[in-house]
Amino acid sequence: MEFPRTAVLKATTMTLDVRLLGPLEVRVDGRPVSFPRGNATTILALLLDDAGRVISMGGLVSGVYGDELPLDPEAQIQNTVGVLRRQLGSARGRIETVGRAYRFRIAETELDTLRCKAKESQARTHRREGRSDEAAAVLREALAEWRGPALADLPGRAAGAIGRRLDEYRLILLEQRIDADIDSGRAPAAVEELRQVLAVHDSRQRLVALLMRALHACGRTAEALDAFAALKERLADALGADPNRELVELHTAILRDQPAEPAPAEPPEAIATAAVPAMLPRTTRRFTGRENEILALDRFLTDAGAESGLAAVTGMGGVGKTALAVSWAHRVAHRFPDGQLYFNLRGFDPSAPGARPEDVLGEALAALGVPAERLPAGLDERAGLYRTILAQRRVLIVLDNARDAAHVRPLLTTAPGSFTIVTSRDRLTGLDMSEGAEVVHLGLLSEADAEALLARRLGPERAADDQAAVHRIAAACGRLPLALTLVGSWSAADPALTLNSLADRLASTGNLLNVLVTTDHASDPRAVFDSSYQLLGERDALAFCLFGLHPGPSLTPAALASLMGAPLAEARAALAALAQINLVDRFPGGRYGVHGLMRDYAAECFADEVLEAERRAAALRMLEHYLVAAHRADRRATHRFDPGPPAPGVFTELVVDAPTWFSAEHAVLRGLLHVDAGFGTDLRVWQLGWLLAERSLDRPEALLAVQTPALAAAQRRGDAFEQAVSLGYLGIAQHALGDADAARASVEGAARFAERDGRTWTRGFATYAAAAASGREREAQTLRTRLAALPVDHRDAPRLA
Repeated sequence: MEFPRTAVLKATTMTLDVRLLGPLEVRVDGRPVSFPRGNATTILALLLDDAGRVISMGGLVSGVYGDELPLDPEAQIQNTVGVLRRQLGSARGRIETVGRAYRFRIAETELDTLRCKAKESQARTHRREGRSDEAAAVLREALAEWRGPALADLPGRAAGAIGRRLDEYRLILLEQRIDADIDSGRAPAAVEELRQVLAVHDSRQRLVALLMRALHACGRTAEALDAFAALKERLADALGADPNRELVELHTAILRDQPAEPAPAEPPEAIATAAVPAMLPRTTRRFTGRENEILALDRFLTDAGAESGLAAVTGMGGVGKTALAVSWAHRVAHRFPDGQLYFNLRGFDPSAPGARPEDVLGEALAALGVPAERLPAGLDERAGLYRTILAQRRVLIVLDNARDAAHVRPLLTTAPGSFTIVTSRDRLTGLDMSEGAEVVHLGLLSEADAEALLARRLGPERAADDQAAVHRIAAACGRLPLALTLVGSWSAADPALTLNSLADRLASTGNLLNVLVTTDHASDPRAVFDSSYQLLGERDALAFCLFGLHPGPSLTPAALASLMGAPLAEARAALAALAQINLVDRFPGGRYGVHGLMRDYAAECFADEVLEAERRAAALRMLEHYLVAAHRADRRATHRFDPGPPAPGVFTELVVDAPTWFSAEHAVLRGLLHVDAGFGTDLRVWQLGWLLAERSLDRPEALLAVQTPALAAAQRRGDAFEQAVSLGYLGIAQHALGDADAARASVEGAARFAERDGRTWTRGFATYAAAAASGREREAQTLRTRLAALPVDHRDAPRLA
């Protein structure tokens, strides 16, 4: 059970006095305690900043070391905590070990920051009761706790961030105290003080608002209007921004000679009760991996310091964005004493429409204690009240499953010390560019983490008994957390099913989506992918479907242009749109690809939603795009055959570096040989197989792989020339692989088809293949040299009797 921040400790004879608001000071029984500067004081500052609350080992590691981790950082933290305890002497027990975490147990009266919080709360009570004089006096006492810049004597990024946040808090208290002074009739003194503070913080809008109120209260209206104009000019020059709505409304009230009071008669914070929301959904102990992403989020939180932090987690559907955000939010929830808000925005929810921002704001205000009868009606009014209430609170906000940047902008807060984390399939580039969001792009799990996640679902003993099967299952699921979790749950529910049998079933299915089916739409991969696909326009939907035709693993914009039969600019725009919502992935070298499960889904869309005539045309354009490029890149191919003009809509790509192009497209070219025979592409498949055969002569396994589908295409066409060539290459490959009987049968078949074809080159090729498949290497080489001088265009070469 966590120790409350303001709990009263049991009476002891030991006294403790700790001060962060200035140079760090710790006194035990009135005597100062010194600590080694560096990691020890950083850990102490982190513990005291969240005094009374548990801080995880991961949080301390991140705060102390950031990304530069030493060997065994947790051991280093443990050793340093030991040093702190020794230095504290009789107060050593105040640093408690809670599992793999620590807590500094301290009373409200023993720590200056807690005393300030208590006085601030007391001042708010006085203001609500109309006792502004007493509120100002209490706030003066709180401000007197500062002895200089907070933690200014401590080195390191973490201590600096805490110090900046505490000094920002001092400014907030100062603004509250001056506000109370103005209400108490001390406007003239407030004017002079505000001018001094604004000399340092000249663009702080709340201070300018207070100055305008004070000047107007003193009858100096022209000066109040000048203060507004001067700020407006400063903001425009420095930030290209305008004054906020509070200032604009105050300026309007002064122009109309109305009382320059705060906009609502009742302060917004008084509308809300002291509700402390705790809305985070349940996390799971099975959460696995993502150490780098967690460290990044920890760093973003530390770097935000006293400012309002914003981070975004993006990635494809099912990759585990929500699991990461919720797990991390639970880890750091102790750092937000005013609560945690969580909202599922349902931007890509397969079972419900997206949440409207005004409805989410209504839920948020209710959670913050605003009565239903006080909720404003409009989006802007709700957003204003939401930000006003949060301005004095440190809250963690999780906005899950956002549609895009526009979906979350009304829900963002600038509250100092608060932090917002957004998850979305959209890349949220708008939040990165305009709101300064730190973005974590979540990819697939590593092999080790994917197998560890399965092991947690299956049980460590069962997983350890068949590690090979676990590896196969993780690979079949493409290391996608959604698929792994689903398969793990099935297997755990059926202990009689062996892991090896499950791995065989996953490996043998033609479409894994047909196996990964569940009645829960939020967990069904097909439903998850469909919720993204349904948001696409016609052009982008067609581009996505074509990934189901393309053999993968990746393609270029030029290849997609041919598949679409569209200009290159259209293909680029479609890829950018698909990548924006993580339906496709960008790869180095300007290539794009999709996850294996996503390719299965795209293939379903291609079969169901693209007309048959367009499917056939797209398949032909795809093959001709690659065949023409390969033919141009391979100089030897130009002597063997002419592919002729490509079909309309084919984008012919210029290959500058042939070896690099063939290397990049190797898997694609091999995959093209297996295009559905029903698309009428057999001639192009065979031609591509012939081209690849010549590039595979020194690799018999590859030669066998490319000529097996090429022969099938030739057999469907019934062309003697094509069958003679494919059988000849097969015989060469089979001989090299040690299958003499198969090699003999193949070259004999090549000879028969060569005789049927009757052309000189075909007969010569069959003779060459027979020599090569019999191990007569010198004879084969001589025949091959002679063949190079003969015409080989099997369509136009004259037939001999």
